[in-house]
Amino acid sequence: KWSIKKWLSLPGEMRPLILCEYAHAMGNSLGGFAKYWQAFRQYPRLQGGFVWDWVDQSLIKYDENGNPWSAYGGDFGDTPNDRQFCMNGLVFADRTPHPALTEAKHQQQYFQFRLSGRTIEVTSEYLFRHSDNEFLHWMVALDGKPLASGEVPLDVGPQGKQLIELPELPQPESAGQLWLTVRVVQPNATAWSEAGHISAWQQWRLAENLSVTLPSASHAIPQLTTSETDFCIELGNKRWQFNRQSGFLSQMWIGDEKQLLTPLRDQFTRAPLDNDIGVSEATRIDPNAWVERWKAA
Repeated sequence: KWSIKKWLSLPGEMRPLILCEYAHAMGNSLGGFAKYWQAFRQYPRLQGGFVWDWVDQSLIKYDENGNPWSAYGGDFGDTPNDRQFCMNGLVFADRTPHPALTEAKHQQQYFQFRLSGRTIEVTSEYLFRHSDNEFLHWMVALDGKPLASGEVPLDVGPQGKQLIELPELPQPESAGQLWLTVRVVQPNATAWSEAGHISAWQQWRLAENLSVTLPSASHAIPQLTTSETDFCIELGNKRWQFNRQSGFLSQMWIGDEKQLLTPLRDQFTRAPLDNDIGVSEATRIDPNAWVERWKAA
């Protein structure tokens, strides 16, 4: 996002920008997709781009038990090959959606929402179409349990707005996370969707009632013992031991049974994804791959 915004501000640069491949939908991906769409909506000259790509380009093979699996480069005895780098779609080869497709749909939805108090502002990004088969369904839930809900027909023109005032919302009687979720639902089937299709949605966390009484403690007070090397906290049949020098949790017991093989330590790395590894292989290291840069840092 930063680099494309910088390009827009170059002296004398007035051209529109369409990104060739700004998202690579391989494996666990599209984590930064929302930032691009924030920029697309903020700057009219940023006119979108192309996701690489739509579908995994694998073929179905069967194991010795007749179970199907997705085959890619190297699974046919082919050498050289591109390994799994044909498996980078928003959907699997059989068109089952990847989780990334949900994120892509959400960021590209044609209705946008803003919440101010109890007023929801619905903005249509359709250029020519007036809403004619949409209801806005809203629900307030506490820790996932519905407290109130309602439905309002959408009546918004192309690039227009509609303000929807929610009724006075109930105050929860217990502490928890309070969320307001809105969904645009199509009650009637269309040429491309079934009845009840959700075409857009948004969610906000609401401020909880601070006067809610917190639940009283249901257990005895934890007991703290110390030594020259450790702190030990004990509650019921559980014990936690912390090293005084490192601060790490060095052991945990349930009854007399130890729960940790080694002390817990800080871990600021994660398992690398396909995009992190790139074309790097155990026998042919690519020093420019992100995973190799992390190792060398």
